Amino acid sequence: MSSKSIEEIFGIHAAKAVLKNPRRKIYSLICTQDFYDMHSHDLKNKKIGKIQILKRKEIDSLLGFNTHQGIYLKCNFLQNYKITEIKKNEEIILMLDSLNDSQNVGSILRTAYLFGVKTIIYNKDNSFKLSSFMIKSASGSYEKIKMIEVTNLNKTIAFLKKNGFWIIGLDSNSNDTVNSISSNIKKVIILGSEDKGIRMLIKKNCDFVVRIETVIKKDAIVDSLNVSNACAIILNQLTTKNERST
Repeated sequence: MSSKSIEEIFGIHAAKAVLKNPRRKIYSLICTQDFYDMHSHDLKNKKIGKIQILKRKEIDSLLGFNTHQGIYLKCNFLQNYKITEIKKNEEIILMLDSLNDSQNVGSILRTAYLFGVKTIIYNKDNSFKLSSFMIKSASGSYEKIKMIEVTNLNKTIAFLKKNGFWIIGLDSNSNDTVNSISSNIKKVIILGSEDKGIRMLIKKNCDFVVRIETVIKKDAIVDSLNVSNACAIILNQLTTKNERST
C-alpha cells in the first residue's frame, strides 16, 4: 500500500469524526484504554484492521510526540475532490491564496464548517500541505469540507465565474467594505497569505476587493487581522447579511 494513499490522524475530535465518516476505511488504530472505553460503540461499528491499546507514555514513545491525545490511526486518504464536484447550490466558497500556516488553515476549516461552507480551494505550489497536524487543528471539520487543490488559481477563478460565482478578495487596504457586497450572489471569498495577502494578478481578477471595517482606522499598531480571524468575521458578516435579506 502506497504511503500516499494513507492518512495519519490523531487528536480526539479529528479521530471521532473519522470514526463517524462512512467514507473512511481504518487500517490500524492505537489508543489508550480511556479512549477505547469512551468510544467503544463507534469503534465496534467500524471495521478496523488492527487495534492496539497502550498507555499514553507508550504512545508518546512510539510516535515521538505527545499531542496525540491518546488516539492515533491510519486510514485511507480522504481528499480527492475535483473542481467539477462543486455543487450548484453552494452559496459561499473559500479560496486560499498561498497560505502556509497549518494552524491557520485548521482554524479556517473549523470556521468554514460552522458557517456552512462546503468547499475550500487552495493552490498546489507555495502553499500549505495537508498534514496530520492541520487535520488535528481542524477538530473534525476536515471530514466535512471538500479541499480542492489546483495548480492555477486564476484559471479556477475563470471557471467559477462561468458557473455564476462572483469573486471577492479580502484586502485591508481596500476602500470598500464587506457591506458593499450584494446578498443575492454566489460568492468566492479569497483569503491571501499571512504576510503578503492576495497576489496582484489574482486581485485583478476579483469582481470586488473589500476590507473588514474596524474601529481603529488610523495609526493602528496592528495593520491587519490574522487570516483565520478575518475569515470568521467576513463569513459572519455575509451570512448575517443573507439572513436579514430573506
